[in-house]
Amino acid sequence: MAVVPVVHSECAVMASWFPLVWRQREQGVELVVVRALLDEQRAQPAVGREVLPLALLAYPFVLDPSEPAGPNARRMIEDVFADAPTDVGATITTQQHRLSRATTSRFRFLDRFALEAPLTGAISEAIATLDVLEPWPLQFDVDGYRLTVPDLMLIRSSSFDSGRFAPLLRTFGMPCAVMLSLHRVSLFRAGGLLAAARALIKDGGLSGGATSDDHPETGAALALAGAEVLA
Repeated sequence: MAVVPVVHSECAVMASWFPLVWRQREQGVELVVVRALLDEQRAQPAVGREVLPLALLAYPFVLDPSEPAGPNARRMIEDVFADAPTDVGATITTQQHRLSRATTSRFRFLDRFALEAPLTGAISEAIATLDVLEPWPLQFDVDGYRLTVPDLMLIRSSSFDSGRFAPLLRTFGMPCAVMLSLHRVSLFRAGGLLAAARALIKDGGLSGGATSDDHPETGAALALAGAEVLA
């Protein structure tokens, strides 16, 4: 997954490799980490591929998307298929019908995410009410493809010099300060995402060369990963 929701305690680790921004959703804004410009693991910076947010560490266990994220949200399992026949994965239960070690580990990650999601969401909504968020058009043209990550928002840079965040810092304390500061410095990580996507396309990492006309299988793979072929 190229764009993944995160909670405030993850910001320090995520911002070391990826941009931390907000994504506009029907129910409001949510804090997310942008891990790639394409929905493809190899489009992520190589040094950051092992840096997984809690939501991915918990996968395929997820919170019910129809409910607000929180400790009382229902836990669910996403019905997914292995990428290859050899990807057998880990068992959910043991032969004694108990939860396996891998399952309990994933539930711990999910519980931590659920515990911190309400505060993270409250801070995000408070930031949105200040009218300081603006669209972040994360879009690049690379070797005949347009790479776009839609619906992203960042804090207007001039807002950091206005003192508008003082009430939020008094209300939410350190978690809010961490989110604000690391959001700002993490935006420079977009350069690493562009370099990784450009290298993947240029090197034919998706089974071909740079243009879908020359390599239809590459164009199809890139389309599935979210790329748009330029006319």
